[in-house]
Amino acid sequence: MKQDLLYIILFIGIIIFPGCTGSIDSQLKKLSEEANTKCPRILDQWTRLDSCATFPNQTIRYYHTLSEVTITDTTLFKSQLQPQIISSVKTNPDMKFFRENNVTMQYEYRNQTGKYLFSVIIEPKEYK
Repeated sequence: MKQDLLYIILFIGIIIFPGCTGSIDSQLKKLSEEANTKCPRILDQWTRLDSCATFPNQTIRYYHTLSEVTITDTTLFKSQLQPQIISSVKTNPDMKFFRENNVTMQYEYRNQTGKYLFSVIIEPKEYK
């Protein structure tokens, strides 16, 4: 499941800005608005993308719901997932926009009842 979750995170993170102009924050805002028109969106059998939002200083946050998954140790789950995400951000050519523009990517996860589970935050210093 962790591999599937990593694939989903990368899928969400892959962006192309054909013809976009303006600041990085405005480009991220446009991406967020476009993504939200397609939400909620089932990404796989466990993960639903509920929405995304942007924040100042080149930050984008994705809100997810995990279903049919029991995570007993969120700290362990996160500690195993985060290095995989960082590695992919460093090496995936589709993540070039994020790397070049020092984007902070935040992924927030909740369970089916809306209870907060954990967040993964990837800052530029982690993938540079």
